[in-house]
Amino acid sequence: MACQALITCLESYLLSLKSCYASLSGGDPTPECIRDHLATLISDYVSDMLQLEDHTRKPLRVLGIGSGDGCKDICFLEVLSNGGPKIKDKYLQLFQRTIEPNEESLETFQAKSKYLPERLTSGADVKFEWFPMTFQEYVKKEKKDDINFDVVHFFHSAYYVDFETALVYCYEKELGSKGIIACAISHEESAFVRYSKEFSQQGLILNPGPYYSSKDITDLAKKNSWKYLECPGHYIRCDITSIFDHSSVERNQLLNFLTHRVDFRATASQENRQKVLDYWKNVCEEDKDSEKRTVWMKVCMIVIVKGM
Repeated sequence: MACQALITCLESYLLSLKSCYASLSGGDPTPECIRDHLATLISDYVSDMLQLEDHTRKPLRVLGIGSGDGCKDICFLEVLSNGGPKIKDKYLQLFQRTIEPNEESLETFQAKSKYLPERLTSGADVKFEWFPMTFQEYVKKEKKDDINFDVVHFFHSAYYVDFETALVYCYEKELGSKGIIACAISHEESAFVRYSKEFSQQGLILNPGPYYSSKDITDLAKKNSWKYLECPGHYIRCDITSIFDHSSVERNQLLNFLTHRVDFRATASQENRQKVLDYWKNVCEEDKDSEKRTVWMKVCMIVIVKGM
């Protein structure tokens, strides 16, 4: 069987992503990172620049790229609404344009948008606009009465675009004279990123995009003389026990995500399969009592700032 990058097969990708989230202690850490770290960065450094008080009269405009089912986006909008003022019963006005190519995920987000949590609606009036397409298609699309944005975010979606081209485009074309680009991304210290560095020269990394890290973003910011902020990161344990268990139903899905290949176990040579399994065995921590094998993943927030 031919080798195939995981992102080229949506069904396989979504199954493997679900398996990855299930393996994390506490599930997807991104909402927590948004609440704990991104909220602090905005409050401490850029809230004055964003002039949240002005957006009780005109919308603060947000562009969400690769929003998925909206879980992370709604969490972020809550952060903005909690940072905004209520002046004589006036609320923060929020507008989000959402770009998402997966029809099922977008429909889920649209359903959620009709029943937003009180934590958000008690502090803001929110309106959405939907673009069911890839970012590449969005860039080429003619948009009537187009606007500039105060905030652009890539919450673990920069992996699936040419991130350098995408960030430069958003900085120059989508942001106004002032604004921020918020990126949730794997930290370079994450076991996931270190795996790609180990095997990138051995032909086992079919697509480097999923292994982009915080260092790639900060290096790009430095290259373009952009100001940026970086949070300390959020560690989370990933239980990889199943990839060594031949009786586990989940073993293939999780291994597919870690290698970002479709059906890695069936398509890789025996030699390469063993190399990969040996690598994960060597970097994991084993609990002698439970026999669980875990590795540390790490995510962080980078905020690129324009006009400060």
